[in-house]
Amino acid sequence: MSTKQGIGRRRAGLGGIGSRLEEVTLNSVRGVLSDEMIRVACETTGQKHRNRIITPVVTVLHMVLAAIWPEDSFAASWQLLWGWYCSRYSGCIRRMPASGSVSKARKRLRPGVWEAIFRMVSEKGQKVADEVSRWRGLRVVLVDGTTVSMAGDKALFSVFGRAGGKYGRYKYPLARLVAMSLAETMMPIGYRMGSYFTSETALFVKLLQELKPGDLIVADRRYAGANLYARYAMSGVHYLTRMHQRLKVHGLKRLVTYGRNDFVAVVPVARQYRRNHPDLPCAVTVRFIRVKVNVRGKKTWLWLATSLVDHQLYPADELADLYAKRWRTETLFREFKINIGADVLRSRTVQGIAGEVAARLVAINVVRIIMLEAAGKHHVHPLRLSFTHALRTILAFAPALASEPMGKLKQVYSAMLCQIAQNVVSVRPLRTEPRACRRETKHYPTLRTTRSFWRLHHVA
Repeated sequence: MSTKQGIGRRRAGLGGIGSRLEEVTLNSVRGVLSDEMIRVACETTGQKHRNRIITPVVTVLHMVLAAIWPEDSFAASWQLLWGWYCSRYSGCIRRMPASGSVSKARKRLRPGVWEAIFRMVSEKGQKVADEVSRWRGLRVVLVDGTTVSMAGDKALFSVFGRAGGKYGRYKYPLARLVAMSLAETMMPIGYRMGSYFTSETALFVKLLQELKPGDLIVADRRYAGANLYARYAMSGVHYLTRMHQRLKVHGLKRLVTYGRNDFVAVVPVARQYRRNHPDLPCAVTVRFIRVKVNVRGKKTWLWLATSLVDHQLYPADELADLYAKRWRTETLFREFKINIGADVLRSRTVQGIAGEVAARLVAINVVRIIMLEAAGKHHVHPLRLSFTHALRTILAFAPALASEPMGKLKQVYSAMLCQIAQNVVSVRPLRTEPRACRRETKHYPTLRTTRSFWRLHHVA
C-alpha cells in the first residue's frame, strides 16, 4: 500500500513539473498555437498520455522552438526550454531530463497529431488573411515543390530513395515535398510529401481537395498540361501557369482573339491520359497570353496559360504581374530550409521525418500569423516585414511573456508586435543573384563512405 501511495505522490510531482514547463514554454506564440488546440489534436487522433514531465503540449512547443531556434538542434532547444523553467522556478530545480527521454516524448506523438495541428493553425491563418489574399475576388495560391535531405538510415533509404546524378547516386535519402501558400502572406495552407521518385504533379493532385472553389493556382510549367487543366476545372479552381514546353501555340484552334498576343484556344487532352482517367474531357478551353518578363536580368518573351478567359475582368497585364509573384514561393522554401532548418532533417524514422516537416511548417504559419497581426495593427503590408527579425523578436519576448504579471501581458505582447512591425524590408523587385559560391571550399577530400565505416578501417 505504501508503495502505491509513493507512486501516486511521484506521479503528482511529475505532473506539477509538466504543468510548470507548459507555463514557461514559448509563450510568445501561445496566442496562435494554444494549449487547447494541441489537446484537441491529441484527442481527435487518439493520443493518450500519463502524468509526465514532458507532456504533449511541451513536446509540440519544444519541436516548434527547435524550428525557430537558430542552432538547428533538438538538444539545444530543449536546453533553452529547461533553462526557462529553471530561471522561472529556481526553488524547484531538479535534474534535466536526458536527451533520450526527450526523444521518446517526440516518438510518443501519434502520426496524425502534427497533421491535425497544421490543419487547425492553417485554417486559423486563412481566416485572418482572407481579405489580403484576394485578387479581383479570387484567392491566389502559389504552388511549387522542393526536396529535403535526411540521415542515411536504411529505413529512410527504402521509403524515400536517393537521387542519381552525373557523378553517381547521392549519399543521403531525399524526400519530395509540394506545398501551397497564399501569395500575399506566404502562409503554407497545404502540403504533401513522398519519395524522391514521386512526381510533384502526383503529389499536387492529392492536394486539390484542400483548395476552395474559385481559388486561383499560380505555378510554373511543371503543373501545366491539358490533363492537369482538366483536373483543375473539375476541382472548381482556376489556374495561371506558364505554357507547357511541348505545346505548339501556333497549331492551336483559336476560338476568340483579343489581340496578337492574347487569345482563347482549344487544347486537346492526350488519349493516354483519357485512357487512364476516363472522366477527363476530350479537350479544354484555355486562354494564352504572351508577356515580356525579366529572367535573371534579361528580358524574354514567354506564354502564359490560364482559365480566366474574360479579358475585361482579368486584363493581360495584371495577369503578367500576378505570375511574377510566383517567385515568392522560392522565398518560402528558403525560409523553410534556412531560417527554419529543414534543409537536412534530423529524425531517423519515417514517422519522425513526417512530424519534423509538419512541425516546421506549423512554425512558419505561427510566425506568419503573428507578422500578419503586427502588420494589421501598424498598417504595413505583411510581406514588407522581415521574417528573420520576427523570429528573433518572438524568441526575445518569450521569457517576458512567461514571467510578467497577468495584467502586463497585453502590454508586453503589443510591444512585441511593435518591434516586429518596425523592421520594414525595402521593395526589391527584379533582384538577380548568381547561383554560384564566391568563397573557396575547404581543402579536404570528399568522404565517400559513412563515418562509421571510415573509423572501422582507419582507427587503430
